[in-house]
Amino acid sequence: MRRYFILLSVVWFAGCSSLSDVFVAHSDTAARVGEHELSVTTLAEIFAVGSDLPLTRDAVDQLARHWVEMMLVARRSAIGDSLLDRTIVLEAMWPNVRQILIAELHDSIFSEGGELSPSAVDSAYRVGEMRMLAHILRRVAPETTPEEKEQQRAVAERIHRQLVAGGSWEAANEQNEDSGAQQANGSLGVVKRGETVPKFENVAFALGPGELSEVTETRFGFHIVYRPRLDEVRDRFAEATERELAARFDSVYGEGLLDAGGVEVRPRAPAIIEEAMDHPLRSLGSSRALATFSKGRFTVGQFLRWLQYLSSEVQQQVLDAPDDQVIHFVRRLVLQELLWQQVDSAGLQLSDSVYDLVEAQHLQNVTAVWEAAGIAPDSLVPVASTVSERELIGVFRVDQYLRAFAAGEVPLRPVQPFLAAQLWDDVDWEIVPAGIERVVERASRLRAAVRQEPTTVIQPELNIR
Repeated sequence: MRRYFILLSVVWFAGCSSLSDVFVAHSDTAARVGEHELSVTTLAEIFAVGSDLPLTRDAVDQLARHWVEMMLVARRSAIGDSLLDRTIVLEAMWPNVRQILIAELHDSIFSEGGELSPSAVDSAYRVGEMRMLAHILRRVAPETTPEEKEQQRAVAERIHRQLVAGGSWEAANEQNEDSGAQQANGSLGVVKRGETVPKFENVAFALGPGELSEVTETRFGFHIVYRPRLDEVRDRFAEATERELAARFDSVYGEGLLDAGGVEVRPRAPAIIEEAMDHPLRSLGSSRALATFSKGRFTVGQFLRWLQYLSSEVQQQVLDAPDDQVIHFVRRLVLQELLWQQVDSAGLQLSDSVYDLVEAQHLQNVTAVWEAAGIAPDSLVPVASTVSERELIGVFRVDQYLRAFAAGEVPLRPVQPFLAAQLWDDVDWEIVPAGIERVVERASRLRAAVRQEPTTVIQPELNIR
């Protein structure tokens, strides 16, 4: 169970030594898992060694949390737990599981509309807004001289004459300076209006099937555009068209779900999210509503849970986005919840073969953590006869791993956030704010001492408690 100790007020009474003792004990501790503590001294030494680590309260808090999560895994390893219980696997991999089952729901709904008929493909190819296109490009760059530009135009005109005279497209493509298209025999795939520069689009969308354009100049250079006949690209065009229709269907279907569910995102949702991000660890359990709908509400805790699934770059983009984009993002997440309700109503479950793949990915994630700190069950169980002794070995190895990370010798291997959430209820644990503040102060002094005495070597104190 996660506990953050916040000192709201301290009233000192004469002779009240017990309260003083409690405060001092906690301030010497940065984090605790069961009876095992990460001392202020140990964590300060780690940050003193890691001079490249940002010495901020948030950074110290994050590394303390990492220690807690690694220790939670080490405790399971000490009893020989492989962490492959089905409940743990499904919960630890819940974003992946949700996406897989929502995709199955999509396939079951979309397949009801059937595939495009041959006549529909023919009609879409003749007059649709999606075109299969290929081109040959002789590239012109801003630094190209007028003489070089005219040379490129001459080459393009010569290639065009050869094609008109019956030359092969494959031979012409050998002179294509669009490397990506050249690898696909000049193909640009399916192109929709608005996806290319206007000069190129005007020419390309005026071509009939099997027609070749004149040499066309854009800011990229000189193009010869070809629109293949349908019989040359039928399968690829049909697949692309079905994907586009499916995407449009998804958009319409999703908006329908949001409307039917009466989804309302609170106007202050961006501000509430910003407040929560000041203390994200403490806010993971928040039930404060960001949006409401007919069958429930979407909370700060749910938002932060999804946010953990995204890369750090995407997380930062979300947090830096304007309010209207944040509100749109919240609506997308609410839609995921509504779709998940439909998955549940439909009784969809992972097949055995898909579950095996999910389990394998989970095991790969866990193995990376085991190997990083040397806390795999088969590395702890054989070396000690009791669980408590194995846990002490785990404490030692996790401390050594964090020191090696701080020194730049090994990468940080975080515990998957949803696996960590599964282990939080195993044992009482805490991150102590007062201790975190003392780590920042002590590490600052240690770093200053190292700068003043460059020849002094600080011998780390290893605390196993």
